[in-house]
Amino acid sequence: MTTRDTMRTMIRRRLADEGPDPLWDDAFLNDAIAEAVRRYSTHMPRQDVAAIAVQAGEREIEMPEDVNALRIVRVFDDRGALWPRWEGSGEAPPVAHGMPGNATWRVWGNAVLLGAPATRTGLWRFEHLVHRTEPVDDLMPLDIQPNDEDIIVALALAVALSRRAVSEGKRYTGRAGVHPMAAAARSAQVDADRMFWSRTHKARGGSLNPASGL
Repeated sequence: MTTRDTMRTMIRRRLADEGPDPLWDDAFLNDAIAEAVRRYSTHMPRQDVAAIAVQAGEREIEMPEDVNALRIVRVFDDRGALWPRWEGSGEAPPVAHGMPGNATWRVWGNAVLLGAPATRTGLWRFEHLVHRTEPVDDLMPLDIQPNDEDIIVALALAVALSRRAVSEGKRYTGRAGVHPMAAAARSAQVDADRMFWSRTHKARGGSLNPASGL
């Protein structure tokens, strides 16, 4: 698995900054890598599962702190039956104390409201999306999908080059209206966007929305 140390080496290679006296210090690149992971997480959130105890007859299920109800993708009851999300057409929305309806669900606040009461007490499976963890040391593997290192490199380059362009912009006296590092940062971002497009189409069969569950 790729660590932050490995990622810095990959970025320095792209920046041609592998000499004994590098221009880009480790702390600067570490911050760029952290920002790259945050941006990556927006497009490619990590999939997670929460097993939550549901009582028989319950229709309002509060989510724990580590589950964002708005990012729940699928709900399965204790027997593995899929409860489809309420789509807002035909039937009334699930209400905690309303008349029972179909076996659907919707989110309000940080709770899941069921269209019908849970028939048994048991553990339900909630599949949801979470933000990826930013690297805090050089030993732990980066929280990214396999073979997505090239996306992180492109995003980190875009961040690092853009920040350096802003820092040096007040001293820039070139004839071009755009600082060369700013132009390089835009090119790196275009590369990242292209790779995101390719990854999401392959992974989702054409869907660009990883939260769609399709």
